Amino acid sequence: MVHWFDLLVNAQAIKSIYKDEAPSLRGVDVHSLLLHRDGPKLSIKFNLNDYPSKPPKKWDVQGFNTVQVVLSLLDLRSVSISGWIDTVYVTDLDIGFKDDLVTLSIDSDRLKLTAEASFFDLESISAYAKG
Repeated sequence: MVHWFDLLVNAQAIKSIYKDEAPSLRGVDVHSLLLHRDGPKLSIKFNLNDYPSKPPKKWDVQGFNTVQVVLSLLDLRSVSISGWIDTVYVTDLDIGFKDDLVTLSIDSDRLKLTAEASFFDLESISAYAKG
């Protein structure tokens, strides 16, 4: 089975943390969207709902319970965003591959986003104590 992180340029960081567990992109808490002309690039920062069953020791010691990632779409070919007017966005991310491009879409009542790019990568992964 192909998981969303199998489409990453380098999935080693997330696979080393989650092992064979595949973190879901359903109901994630989106914090930010950043468009950058270098690349051009779209970065999306969000909290995953799935915390690893065997987190890194330093996360465990510090009492972390939430994983935050930043995913980047590089060599952006198209992007469309509407509805970014609220302060909370809990939504599903759909990531796929079509016509040699990585696709990302969000289709919720409060946020709509579609993007296509040549490359998809994990910009960062971190954890913190939420609540």
